[in-house]
Amino acid sequence: MSNEEIINKYLKKDYDKSEIKKINKNGGLENLQPNNILQIKDFMLLQRVIKKINSILDTAELLNQIVQDVSKTLGFTRCAVLLFHEKETELEIAALTGWDDDNFYPGFRLCKNHGIVWKAVREQRIVYIPDVLNFPEEAPCAFTSRSHLDVPLFHHGKFIGILNAQNIKVNAFSRHDLRVLKILASHISIAIENSRLFEIEKKEKEIMLVELKQAKDIQSRMFPKKSPDINNFKVNGICEPCQEVGGDWFDYIELSNGKTGVVLADVAGKGLSAAFLMSSARTIFRLIAKEEVNPSAVLKRVNDYLIDDLPPTRFITMIYLIIDDKTGKISISNAGHLYPMRIFQNNLTQIKFDTGFPLGIQKYDYQDHEIFLEKGEKLFLYSDGVTEATNSEHEYFEDKMMLKSLKSSNSNLNSIFKDVKTFIGSSTQNDDITIVEIEAL
Repeated sequence: MSNEEIINKYLKKDYDKSEIKKINKNGGLENLQPNNILQIKDFMLLQRVIKKINSILDTAELLNQIVQDVSKTLGFTRCAVLLFHEKETELEIAALTGWDDDNFYPGFRLCKNHGIVWKAVREQRIVYIPDVLNFPEEAPCAFTSRSHLDVPLFHHGKFIGILNAQNIKVNAFSRHDLRVLKILASHISIAIENSRLFEIEKKEKEIMLVELKQAKDIQSRMFPKKSPDINNFKVNGICEPCQEVGGDWFDYIELSNGKTGVVLADVAGKGLSAAFLMSSARTIFRLIAKEEVNPSAVLKRVNDYLIDDLPPTRFITMIYLIIDDKTGKISISNAGHLYPMRIFQNNLTQIKFDTGFPLGIQKYDYQDHEIFLEKGEKLFLYSDGVTEATNSEHEYFEDKMMLKSLKSSNSNLNSIFKDVKTFIGSSTQNDDITIVEIEAL
């Protein structure tokens, strides 16, 4: 039997000395008297209320549990919490217990000066009416309660509502009840404010999630819907942001000379800011790429624009190549990006050449590099979200795992992506993963 159960029996005169000795022994309570027991019950009530405040964030549920507990523990006929709406000058019942009729319910609003409770609102102080029948002007409606107590709720000095208690007996509230209710009122005020802030944060989060979903939909439209139709070549790409949106991007550009451009870029950073910069860089790139015939010239002009536009801590790595399907030549230029991987009949090499500075840092003259792919040969472009992927042991995928994945039989875009995701396992993906595969047919 708990201490609280023993205390309840004590108050009902339903106890024996052995139980009192037990609570003395277990709880260190001495010379128990009825007043001591009442204080313990009130202390336990406050403990329960504080526990509820720390565990329940839903305002209606929290206040409902509090008024039920307070009314039961302190023996009130009715108990309610009313919230003040300053703009409409109305009181709204947030939670109540003890009303058997349908006249009052959660959500019901009392107009200004309607009912006894408004006396406490007007005077901004505790109002105790020992017998409401002596104040007919304050009780315009039929009243079954006789004692009426209203304790204002304040938060940082601002009036936010009323804690109401009623009893069918005349002069039913003691000074002790008043002290307990004043303490409860301060805790309830904090609970209401915490719940209000939680609701605001919850709504803001919901709005943000909607906006993120919309941003994700918009960004997904920026990626190619299908592979380009290139004679003697097959090109495929995949990108998975680590958040709703990201800074990685790949694209295919149909050029006026009949050639096809393929680009892969990675904005430093993650999330919305990286996605925004990616979108801006994409627009600039697409406009310039259609005018320039060499990848290096495209990167140089894009870089000149971004030097003025990008924040000091931001930059973009980019690799851009142009496929000439008539000659089979591929021209590549690199702005600080990872070296491409080239594989043919299990022979794997990195194409190493001048990488240059990432875009947006300083002016730079980028270089072109030319390669030819034999039939069946593949070229892979990828972002550092591949090589820097980490598992639960904090190990990196790195180039060696990339090499292992590429050397497996029939390796392709999807098999590499699957290997990276398997390597990450239950760990959190910490960067965008982007891969582009170019195969000579």
